Amino acid sequence: MKKLVIYIVSLLSILFSEIIKPENGRSLKSIHILFEWDQEADAVGYNFQISNNESFDDIITDITVSTTVHIEKDVLNWDSDYYWRVRPVYINDSFGPWIDEVMFTINPSALQDFDINLYNEDLIQDGLVIFGQFAPDLMVGVIDKFGNEIWNNGVLESDHTLGTLLNYVSKQGQLFGKSSISAVQFNYDEDILWQSPTNTVIDLHEVQQLPNGNYMSFVPAFQDGPIAEGWWSSFFQDLGLEADGETIEFPWLGQRIVEWDKNTGEEVWSWNAFDYLNMSEYDTGAELWWNAYVAGRFDWLHCNSFFFDPRESAIYISVRHLNKITKIAYPSGEILYSIGLSEEYETGSEDNICNDLLFSWQHHVTLLEDGDILFFDNGNLSETLIGDEYRTSRVRRIKVHDDLTCETIWQYDLPENLYGHGTGSVQLLDNGNYSIYTQGGYVDCSILEVTADKELIWQAEASDSTSSIYRAYKIPSIYPEAFSILASGYTQSMVGDAIEFSGPSLDFKITNHSGYDNIYKYIFRNPDQDWFDNIEGEIAISAYQTERLSFIPNQTDDDTQIIINIYPEFHDYAQKQLTFDIIQSNDLLGDLNGDSSLSIEDIILMVNMALDLEVNQSLADMNQDGGINILDISILLNLILDY
Repeated sequence: MKKLVIYIVSLLSILFSEIIKPENGRSLKSIHILFEWDQEADAVGYNFQISNNESFDDIITDITVSTTVHIEKDVLNWDSDYYWRVRPVYINDSFGPWIDEVMFTINPSALQDFDINLYNEDLIQDGLVIFGQFAPDLMVGVIDKFGNEIWNNGVLESDHTLGTLLNYVSKQGQLFGKSSISAVQFNYDEDILWQSPTNTVIDLHEVQQLPNGNYMSFVPAFQDGPIAEGWWSSFFQDLGLEADGETIEFPWLGQRIVEWDKNTGEEVWSWNAFDYLNMSEYDTGAELWWNAYVAGRFDWLHCNSFFFDPRESAIYISVRHLNKITKIAYPSGEILYSIGLSEEYETGSEDNICNDLLFSWQHHVTLLEDGDILFFDNGNLSETLIGDEYRTSRVRRIKVHDDLTCETIWQYDLPENLYGHGTGSVQLLDNGNYSIYTQGGYVDCSILEVTADKELIWQAEASDSTSSIYRAYKIPSIYPEAFSILASGYTQSMVGDAIEFSGPSLDFKITNHSGYDNIYKYIFRNPDQDWFDNIEGEIAISAYQTERLSFIPNQTDDDTQIIINIYPEFHDYAQKQLTFDIIQSNDLLGDLNGDSSLSIEDIILMVNMALDLEVNQSLADMNQDGGINILDISILLNLILDY
């Protein structure tokens, strides 16, 4: 078997390794910074340093890492300049030259302060909290459990700021919101990854990406209807309107749910509430009709969240002003059921199920993996409906049986000072805790973490009494896309940087640095198709773990070129591409006895090496990690079986 030398050329550099991020002179809005650089020849690790000055005589971080990505979370401060550099570490613990020396700036902090109560730190879910706020500034921010500001997208007037209201964070760490009049998907670098058609006015409440890759959001819809009779009637009549409860004369505001094609932006599906909900069902309360008089339209539905369930192909909608949660079939649009009040409390609601729940003006409806429905019950009508001493907001988790009856699985009642008139969110965490946001009576705007046993273990209260947040989410990190690739055998030859590929397989180590369990899509391409046809696949890698990706070409006799593309499934903007030119040589990785083949004799020699007996180390280190152990033996055994 011949030895193959594979020359790697990155997208950013053909001849030399380079620093990738942060780039020289970059201004950043975070104190958690991702550092990335190119792989170096023969490196078994990398010496990484950060300094307060260009001369590096005030070093604040000096560590060795095993990959080409490092996320620094501990030593950086707001409103500061820093310098960083990295160099390869070789198997004898010697160092190569510094790849580069780069300066970056961290901007001044921009978020308001939070007053933190750590009631039981041991029970808190690890991670950060991201939230989208209306006030005191329109901003998206991230804090840690101590209230330290970790990331922000800046105030609206600042340069390169989206001015986005965050309304949804997916389980994969994708960010969605409303910017200006458009629905957007964006990332922590403030890149707009998708934007709704600019000629379509978007409702601010919800934006999501569907499993088919398309995008969905609410869009305002209007239709004329009557003005309900009440003490407000005379005010409308003074405007020349009948206001008799029957005459069709006044604009009603509803919503459409719209799906856009991910590539073309074409509207491919929609559901108009006016086509499926009966306009005889409406809230007759004075608050809504007085608001209608002031605004010039009646806010009939105020749909404020939806959740798409791919298992049943259904959409759950929170219809706030009708105090109900409606499940519709997708794509038919048929209403399967509505959970809500009886006709005793709301006209036209005779078809509602589970009338005994008595929730009102709810927000943030989600469907859990076990089929339970989780939502924030604002409780605006709780004094009337439930007989509460004061308006009470609750977190509700319910199970629907046979589309007919409901069972309360879990409920958490907030105290009087944390009643949320509007907004609100709830998230079930991986450890079984609940992350809750409540407006808190316009004064005590708070993010909470509560255990399944209803113990309040953490609270972040906004220090500004004018604060208003839309939703808050617990996240593992601000780098859901972070990963690295190391090519096994990457070394130096007389003609340049190369991979000494000596065995039947091409091998790469993929490390997930994101904090999220990710699926990585990959494609190996051979433009000349003399080694293999295109190979496509995916590999699942848990948070902070490393997996080996390898494949065996059909034949390896001729020079050729190989290109690998790989990216996290839900973060394709982070795609990495490496190009390989391949020439031929004579050794075989794992051939420890020099007979040009792989056999049990090589296994025996490798076991001796693992026991610290003298063997050719370069050929025995199958995964190129600088040592000989059971992993190398396992790789060699698998290669022998394939060989």
